[in-house]
Amino acid sequence: MKNCEKLRFGLLGGMVVLLGVGGAMGAAERGEGFLINDISGLNPTYVQEVVAEHEEEGLVQAVQVAKDEGLKVSIAGKKHSMGGHAFYDRALVLDMTGFNKVLGVDEEAKVVTVQSGATWKDVIEYVNDYDLAVQVMQAYNTFTIGGSMSVNVHESDPRFGSMIETVKSFRLLTADGEILNVSREENSELFGLAIGGYGLFGVILDADLYLVENKTYKKHHEVIQYDEYLDYFREAVAKPELEHIFARLSFDPGEGFLRELTVTTYEVTDEEAPHELAVPEKVGLKRFVFGLSRSFDWGKGLRWYLQRDKSDQFEADVITRNNLMNGDLAYLDYESFFNTDILQEYFIPVENYVRFVDGLREVCERESLNLLSATIRYLPPDEEAVLSYAPKESFGVVLYFNVGKADKQQEEVRAWTQELTDLAISLGGTSYLPYVKYATPEQLRAAYPRMEEFFQKKLKYDPNELFINKFYEYYAQ
Repeated sequence: MKNCEKLRFGLLGGMVVLLGVGGAMGAAERGEGFLINDISGLNPTYVQEVVAEHEEEGLVQAVQVAKDEGLKVSIAGKKHSMGGHAFYDRALVLDMTGFNKVLGVDEEAKVVTVQSGATWKDVIEYVNDYDLAVQVMQAYNTFTIGGSMSVNVHESDPRFGSMIETVKSFRLLTADGEILNVSREENSELFGLAIGGYGLFGVILDADLYLVENKTYKKHHEVIQYDEYLDYFREAVAKPELEHIFARLSFDPGEGFLRELTVTTYEVTDEEAPHELAVPEKVGLKRFVFGLSRSFDWGKGLRWYLQRDKSDQFEADVITRNNLMNGDLAYLDYESFFNTDILQEYFIPVENYVRFVDGLREVCERESLNLLSATIRYLPPDEEAVLSYAPKESFGVVLYFNVGKADKQQEEVRAWTQELTDLAISLGGTSYLPYVKYATPEQLRAAYPRMEEFFQKKLKYDPNELFINKFYEYYAQ
């Protein structure tokens, strides 16, 4: 293989590169393989090999060698998916983070071509020189393009839905070693399977993504009650100049818990703002305050006060789209032997949003859950992705918890997560699939009526199940 980081020879005929301790995957070598994990720390897994390739030829060869040696293949980016999506026992893991070039921009068509291991930060820095901006990404810039496509991410611009809307085309390395062009016109069935397909249909090599102008916004910030939000939202998005809306529920224990809500909107303005990309500020202070909120109720109160009443101290009043979307996750960095931070998200038809928040509040208070954040995102209906999490107009309720790692504590998390999942399903909603596998297979089939179709198509395109991960192992049983 060309251009590999030759840390040592692997088991695959001396051809495959392993990342040892301190490598890009954070893998730890043992006699039985390499121990790797995802961001949650809840999925330690021994894999056979970890391959870091920088060239397409090497990726093709790695997949072929795995087939020849009878190994399974898993695909990893930054490993922020928390349910074993990036690896499988004794598998060959493709670490895509070195396959990270931005290949070019078509200014007239407003399309960027980018390799799947590049991060949103890479893309934003590249397209900012053309005064163009991303349409849809996560709230932070550290995730890879391929990983974002594989979970079909979404964000805060109400004009767009999930990421699949913003993808023009991509190239896919399939289980038989063929490289296919995939779009709405070519190999179209794979378009809605591989986007939101969790790496199960092949390796996304590169993609053409639609862009928009890098406009300048003026921020508006208000505090309302949670049950006023739907009406507020309808009125706000009726303004053609509004292009971002962020809603945050109170996580401060007390009377306002999951009742008080801040809404921050960004509207197009003629005011001037620096178009150079800003360096993240006050990261240490944000990390310190966030750490206090993990451990103390008064820390949650302090953090909520700062978000509610002092947002002007942390966020610019006038800002470009690229600077708004170029957020950094560094202040959330956290490691503990005893506990971890996990994300969950539930998509609820907008008319049932209040009922879900009421049920969420009851569970959080009854179980004394350590809720660190609760935000609301809007999703228009999407039926293009086979595993669409928002087939109806929905609010995504994004939750960030600190939970214990011990087996008994994890069983408790599983129990209340399944209760929240049942609540979402009863209200016509779904739960998002990139997170820890607490939901039962029966719950996911109830929330995703096309799940069986998805698994059948998986076997159509990959009958020997070459591409596999722990998420698939659990839910396809």
